Amino acid sequence: MRAKSWWRILKRLIVNADDFGLSPEVNAAVVRATRDGILRSASLMVAEPAAPAAAQIARENPALDVGLHVVVCRGRSLLDASRLGAAVRASGEFIDNPVAAGMRYFFDRSMRAAMTDELRAQVERHLELIGYLNHIDGHLNFHVHPLFADILVDLAVEYKVPCIRLPRERVMTTLRLRRDNAPRKLVESIIFRTLSRRTRAMMAERGLISTDALFGLHQSGHLSEDYVLGVIDRIRDGATELYFHPAADIGGVPPAVEAQLEVEILTSRRVRDAIDRNGIELITFADLAKGNPPA
Repeated sequence: MRAKSWWRILKRLIVNADDFGLSPEVNAAVVRATRDGILRSASLMVAEPAAPAAAQIARENPALDVGLHVVVCRGRSLLDASRLGAAVRASGEFIDNPVAAGMRYFFDRSMRAAMTDELRAQVERHLELIGYLNHIDGHLNFHVHPLFADILVDLAVEYKVPCIRLPRERVMTTLRLRRDNAPRKLVESIIFRTLSRRTRAMMAERGLISTDALFGLHQSGHLSEDYVLGVIDRIRDGATELYFHPAADIGGVPPAVEAQLEVEILTSRRVRDAIDRNGIELITFADLAKGNPPA
């Protein structure tokens, strides 16, 4: 892609891989999609066993902008289970059911102090592993839950993290491209747009930023090349995030077919050609924070 002056770039795209550090398969997918594809950003699950290996990958690929994938459900905690009460099992793993977790976190406000300590520990572990932090998002997008949004906005200001994901997707665009699971997508849209509106207001007061648009929420786990091509053709002026959950088959237990397909999408020549054809500049959250994407 030819160099462009930043002030002439109207369409900018951040391509992000969630769940970095979850497994060797996810890490391998991030390597391939970064070196051979359009991936420029990833979000790290700092308490997972493959997180140190992910940090090594980040050091070997300095162009990859690694943010924090906050985990408070379906993942491991950093703090001892005795400090987090009903949020975790004795093994140190958060409960798996997102609806039950969300309700518990909403109504049991006594958990705020312990969860503040947990999220602070995740931020500090990320900084130990990666050395910088430009963006925060959440596993299952729990980072915009009222309890965690309040905590994370404060932590982002304290640790000078400029960007937080706002999971507000143009649901009608997604439905025009894929009509499957329409009722679920519409309900999901109402929930996450409401939570994002609240989080965005707090972020604006504190000088934090996000992209203008996002895709990856409503079609999560069911992406196809044609869907992604349709999204790319509909990207508007401003900054958009498109996020994935890729995993590569590296010879052990094969990951889900859908996750393997996402690696193929991220390295697709058709997808890269569509980005070029639409005059879209690939950037990172670091570039977004600077307001000056690279040439």
